[in-house]
Amino acid sequence: MNIVWLTVKTVGSLFVVACALRAYLQAVRLHAQNPLSRMTFQMTDWIVLPMRRLIPGFGGVDWASVLAALLLSVLMAVLYFFLMSWGLLSDAGGSQKPVRPFGWLVALAALWAIKWSLQLAVVILIVGVLMSWFAPVHPLKPVFDLLSAPLLAPFRRLFGGRGQSVGRSGSGTGLDFSPIAAFLLLQIAGAVIAEFEMSVMRHLF
Repeated sequence: MNIVWLTVKTVGSLFVVACALRAYLQAVRLHAQNPLSRMTFQMTDWIVLPMRRLIPGFGGVDWASVLAALLLSVLMAVLYFFLMSWGLLSDAGGSQKPVRPFGWLVALAALWAIKWSLQLAVVILIVGVLMSWFAPVHPLKPVFDLLSAPLLAPFRRLFGGRGQSVGRSGSGTGLDFSPIAAFLLLQIAGAVIAEFEMSVMRHLF
């Protein structure tokens, strides 16, 4: 059963991330005909389009995609709760605690969605940096520049544009420190989310 849950969680988190990515792609205004946009839309149309009939986007945010990501996370949290309560994911047997408020499951789902979105942001940063180093003329390079720009902009303003690293010759190499700072902040945020997740788990189980 642990293998089944791992499979469900992997597939479910992939769709949650796809919905979050869809909202982000529209926030940064990546062209709808871009291959990344088309792939993301194809993965998420089945849940986002029905929700969009009820929840239109406003304020520059695709709320249908955001709520679709949260809804998928809630469904996974509910499934996880029942599997744990019935003792199917551990050797300790079913939980003897009374059923907890649904709000704790929503909180767990929101934390999962945030955690996976942070992991997506880390992937965007890493791919963007690797492309800058090894594939500066790759066709997807401008796409990842666009995706990483909002994540890096606060740090570039803080560093006055691009940080300078001094080499052996004493001259600046023009190394951009903003991805390092953004990566560290995302790791810290991920650790904080993990602490909140453990706290919610203690209330549930």
